[in-house]
Amino acid sequence: LSAEPVYQMYCPMKKSNWLSSEKAVKNPYYGSAMLTCGNVVETIK
Repeated sequence: LSAEPVYQMYCPMKKSNWLSSEKAVKNPYYGSAMLTCGNVVETIK
């Protein structure tokens, strides 16, 4: 287990969540066209 936080992200276009180790949004669903679309919905510590 890591002491670093994990961020739960949400993409409104895909209506899906993903987990990231970085706070910066890097949307995995639409490639470079929508790379920054989304927001942090929860920080898991």
